[in-house]
Amino acid sequence: MTVIFQKPYSYLLIQNKDDWYLTYFTGGPVEIDICVKLTDEEIDVVSTDQKAVENLMARFKADRSLIENRRIVPSVID
Repeated sequence: MTVIFQKPYSYLLIQNKDDWYLTYFTGGPVEIDICVKLTDEEIDVVSTDQKAVENLMARFKADRSLIENRRIVPSVID
């Protein structure tokens, strides 16, 4: 596994062979980590832009339907 980008206590973007995963914390009174396998389109957007990772994470938090059937449990953490 290779860490692409990370922000302590916020998120971790990792690559494992051809698969990319975004693991992030939900925030709030109870911290839950969510790990999502990214689509090819999402990988293209976030692969070189750390700010794009934060934007994608915000979209996932705002609309949980975007991650349906893509959540990985337990989370993939390097």
